[in-house]
Amino acid sequence: MQVTATKQPKGLVKLTIELPAADFTPFITRAVQSLASQTKIAGFRPGMAPRDIVEKKVGHDALMQEAAGLAVQNSYAKAVAEQKLRTIGGPNISVEKLAEGNPFIFSAEVPVLPEIKVGDIATIKVERKPVEVTNEQIEKTLKSLQLTHASHAAAKRPAKHGDRVDVDFDVALGNVPLENGKGTNQTMTIGEQMFIPGFEEQLIGLEADQEKTFKLTFPKEYGKKDLQGKEAEFKVKLRTVYDTSMPLLDDAFAKKLGDFESMEKLREKVKENLHEESADRERQRYEQAILEELLKKSTIDDVPTILVESEQDKMVHELQHAIEHDGGKFEDYLSSLKKTRDDLKKEFVKRAEDRVKVALLLRHIADDHSLVASTTEVEGEISAEKLRLGSNPELLKQVDSEDYKNYLKMVLTNRKTIAWILEKLEGSM
Repeated sequence: MQVTATKQPKGLVKLTIELPAADFTPFITRAVQSLASQTKIAGFRPGMAPRDIVEKKVGHDALMQEAAGLAVQNSYAKAVAEQKLRTIGGPNISVEKLAEGNPFIFSAEVPVLPEIKVGDIATIKVERKPVEVTNEQIEKTLKSLQLTHASHAAAKRPAKHGDRVDVDFDVALGNVPLENGKGTNQTMTIGEQMFIPGFEEQLIGLEADQEKTFKLTFPKEYGKKDLQGKEAEFKVKLRTVYDTSMPLLDDAFAKKLGDFESMEKLREKVKENLHEESADRERQRYEQAILEELLKKSTIDDVPTILVESEQDKMVHELQHAIEHDGGKFEDYLSSLKKTRDDLKKEFVKRAEDRVKVALLLRHIADDHSLVASTTEVEGEISAEKLRLGSNPELLKQVDSEDYKNYLKMVLTNRKTIAWILEKLEGSM
């Protein structure tokens, strides 16, 4: 077998593989046996018909195609091993020459991991930002807890700023009802600005069951482009105005929220939690900044298109999940931008390529320094995940799947690799 490897653009390598006629002949014999077992031939048991009978039944071309498939299956893997290629996907096979009594020649174009040269970690300069928690943040969190535990009762009075209300509304643009412009019994707090500017203020002074019609102009930066800067007519009916009773922020309130002896203890816990959240955000920012700097200092050859396209699909899916998690519709989002899913994918090319490069860089460093999550570490993480999930059988089944274990192994290996980079960087300071 003769193999020639040629580097192609976009992270591909083309293998041209030639089998001498003598090496190809055994695959014709195997093809006869395979087709004989698949084809019902009168007078012969499956797999026992001779070549001339099989060939007459299926045709010479079909026989040669079967032989070619068997030869490719056998020799492609050997060629990849011989050339020491690190493939990351299936090959695109093209038969170049197929004629009995002649050498069999085919080509295989396959994506491979690029050559990577890691930059000098010691030269990376990224500053850590101090982690601080302000009194304003603490008070805001306590206020949120207070609101969560507030009680609401219907009131017979006009609505004012800060009130919680239930409202129906219809929106029309040029006397035409707006798509998705109808709301029934929608709850909002006047002043939180959850709707377009000016809407909530129009509710001030209305009492239960009162109606009102008014016009507002959508902001120029509104999410739906076809509504930007357009004037619309709003018809609203205030259904309910609520009196809100806020609990006092005292020791009794703190005790209701958990094992807190006093309000001061609750305040300390809130500060601790805010500090942990802020520290985690700063850690993520710091690590990401270091990886971005290391990527700038490193050299990565052509990144396979197949990896970038896969990452683009992943990014679109992530965006769709985020929108739908917040109660929106992805198709409405696309319509508001006047874009298709493919348009978004094209916009994500550069970011997707950078994400793939970082992943390849981490994999390369992990391979070079034998950084890999052990089976014990993976199983330990799975056990902890099961404790967090409780008794949900569907989620527990997913956690036990091989796909999830492989994903978890990759995540833990990446953590080890990032920790190794940080150790090297901080050791050089």
